Amino acid sequence: MTSFEIPESIRQGHIAYIINTSEVGATRAESDGHKIRQAATENNATIFTSLDTVRVLLDVLEETTLTISTIDA
Repeated sequence: MTSFEIPESIRQGHIAYIINTSEVGATRAESDGHKIRQAATENNATIFTSLDTVRVLLDVLEETTLTISTIDA
């Protein structure tokens, strides 16, 4: 996927969760990361900019048990 395709996929709703960490040495306005974060913000996609946060989320999801039951009419 090219740097153009990722923001476009976010705009089209194909990507809902983004893990995007800082690019060392790039200025904010010119980086691919900035374009990705901007597209995520403009399209209400969930974005994580810290791997520590992602790890905590994964730990919580691993411990969560979902229960599905039917609703009788």
